[in-house]
Amino acid sequence: MKILFITLEQSGRQIVKSILDDNFFKINKNQISTFGMDEGYLEFNDLTNIKITPIMGFVDIVLNLKYLFNLRLKIKEIVDSHLFTHIFFVDSFDFSKFYIQKFKSNNIKYCQIVGPSVFIWKSSKAKFINRNFDRIFSIFSIEKSYYNSDIYDYIGHPLKNKTYYSNNYNEIINIGIFLGSRQQEIYKNILIIKKLLLNLKKYKDLVFNFFVTNEYYEFIKNYFKDNYNIQIHLNDHSYYKKISKLDFAFACSGTVHLELCFSNIPHLIFYKANIINYSIFKLFVRSKYLSLVNIFNKKEIVKEFIQNDFTATNLSNFFTILKFNKDKLYNYRKNMFDGIKSCNFENFRSSIITDYLEKSS
Repeated sequence: MKILFITLEQSGRQIVKSILDDNFFKINKNQISTFGMDEGYLEFNDLTNIKITPIMGFVDIVLNLKYLFNLRLKIKEIVDSHLFTHIFFVDSFDFSKFYIQKFKSNNIKYCQIVGPSVFIWKSSKAKFINRNFDRIFSIFSIEKSYYNSDIYDYIGHPLKNKTYYSNNYNEIINIGIFLGSRQQEIYKNILIIKKLLLNLKKYKDLVFNFFVTNEYYEFIKNYFKDNYNIQIHLNDHSYYKKISKLDFAFACSGTVHLELCFSNIPHLIFYKANIINYSIFKLFVRSKYLSLVNIFNKKEIVKEFIQNDFTATNLSNFFTILKFNKDKLYNYRKNMFDGIKSCNFENFRSSIITDYLEKSS
């Protein structure tokens, strides 16, 4: 048995870390390799031999075709040289499909961890998994009806085990800022967030906490070199404890939304995409919301500021209402708590993955 975990996004890296915390993988450490993990994660043998470039939307795919073909070839070379028996693609299903369509081998068992959200996207993606994958490990129980019963397993959500629940109901002072995990998101969002901070500068008690990965630390530090009363935190081993200390957060739509919900931190979501990407997204997605709590509850529980609504004025106005109206803040937080509870997320069970490996090896 030789196992490779492939992840191409920051959210996927967090999931891989949760999986590899299981003692099974530590015992079999010499048989485990990863591809796409960050430089600070040295527990297992990482085989990344190309700079990972997060891709966001149709336009990025077109502009990065050469990179994607090169990435696929680099992974194939690694797979051939190490003779892996199992490959786990973590998130980024479109790349998983891109790879398997070209290089699928009958000597390897292919597994997808985190499906392509077929409950809001095209169900044809589930059909591809049913035909080409040995296992789909889902973090959403709602997906069960889309997959063949002999390949589907529900493993719960990894973030449920990682986050720390906050009972802090004090005044809003510590503010979290989450610009996104992709370069395109950060460079676009930071312009509006800087205006937001200027709007909120009149509230002298506020402390703004930016959470960033290593590669963007210096950029954020230099961008806000003027005094905005900010602190910059790396997404390290203390990340989840730090976000549990927040009183409120402004967050780019993504995994951080659930991290904040599980931590019981009131927040709002913002997002602005390339108009072509957004038009394609709206064409295929069967929901008018971006955040999962809103999608599952079919109503806006966590406030979303999307596309042209994502402005510094809109964000600061909404924040000011909650900061100075304790009843509205309490109700907002309670609705968020009830909303995430009704989603029925379960604790992550890595044992389902290890049981599969023990039986299939």
